[in-house]
Amino acid sequence: METNQSGRNFSAIHLAASERTVSAVTSLCNKLAEVSGRLDEKHTFAVGQFVRWKQGLKNRTFPDYGEPAIVRAILPCPIFDPEETAASSPYFQEPLSVVVGVFRESDFLEYRLDGRRLEPYES
Repeated sequence: METNQSGRNFSAIHLAASERTVSAVTSLCNKLAEVSGRLDEKHTFAVGQFVRWKQGLKNRTFPDYGEPAIVRAILPCPIFDPEETAASSPYFQEPLSVVVGVFRESDFLEYRLDGRRLEPYES
């Protein structure tokens, strides 16, 4: 440690924010705002409609990005997974509002998803 004129100790190494660090933080802030806005975009779905994940909002293993899923049901009231009790979980109090069907290895499976994360599938 070195001492300055006022007699206070300070580290000999001082890391100043570089332009690269500032631009990386600004870029991250812009991306957060973009994806957050995408989550807030509202879509009305109908049974039989094809949907897909909105870019940057996939939080489940299936379906894959770009893979169509078919809407099987619109839940009248969102449900919450009772197993997700930890606030640190990304699924804690996630409003599951849409039932979608997908093919996995020649089997038809249904998943309950947060409809805010989906958009209409356009081929």
